[in-house]
Amino acid sequence: MTKNNLLLIFTFVFISFTSIAQETTSGIEGMRKNAISFNILGTTPLIGITYDRVVSENISLELGVGIPSVGAGFKYYPSGIKVSKMLFHVGLTGTIISAKALDIWGTSEDDGLLVAYLPIGVSYFGEKGFNLGVDLGPAMAKTFAPWGNVKVGYRF
Repeated sequence: MTKNNLLLIFTFVFISFTSIAQETTSGIEGMRKNAISFNILGTTPLIGITYDRVVSENISLELGVGIPSVGAGFKYYPSGIKVSKMLFHVGLTGTIISAKALDIWGTSEDDGLLVAYLPIGVSYFGEKGFNLGVDLGPAMAKTFAPWGNVKVGYRF
């Protein structure tokens, strides 16, 4: 599967879930829907900053910028998003890692690597804004490999 095919599939799934996510929002009224988090792996391989937004009772979207990557994804919470509870989630994340950003000798001709990641884990939405997420799952770049994510931040 080429990078373009993976990107096309990811975009289709992302847009589909975004459209579904706009149907209901009644159970999350009054909740802090935005978050800025420090990330290790996940959407931003190595380290980075992630912005995420709760868009429905079951779905949050995220965008990340890190060293040396950019990424986007979503998480689905089957039991719904609730404050002050540890919540199970699954999702899909796509990250483009820049090989040239890591190439200190200037010898790389590779434009980058697309990593598609299926996060399976838990998240915590604190009542006073604390945000925590931990997940593991399979990732696909040139081959399948395990991937993970640790995210700590603040909801506003």
